[in-house]
Amino acid sequence: MLARFSALLAIATVAVALSAGPAAAASYGTTVVVSLKTPAFHGKLKSSRSSCVGDRTVKLFRKKAGPDRLLGTDRSNSKGKWSVPIGKLQSGASYYAKATAKGSCRAAKSRVLSIG
Repeated sequence: MLARFSALLAIATVAVALSAGPAAAASYGTTVVVSLKTPAFHGKLKSSRSSCVGDRTVKLFRKKAGPDRLLGTDRSNSKGKWSVPIGKLQSGASYYAKATAKGSCRAAKSRVLSIG
């Protein structure tokens, strides 16, 4: 009887530990919207958690063979808006933006924009 009680107690302890774990490690998704309106790429961060849109670092990249080229960075404002000025666009090139992780807010990447 004591062995059975000990086994049930061990199972209950594991169940409580597992249920507490995910709540402590909660993270929130972010969507990065990017568009081109010369003279800058601009966009907005969106999230179900308002603290995940403001004061985030956004990096703009050009896809290329090997490591992608970092073109510039910006910090999103309190509404999630950001912009990165651009120089000359390359015909046939593809561009995308990334928001870095911040606290419980996960990193995110935009869709790729291809310039015809």
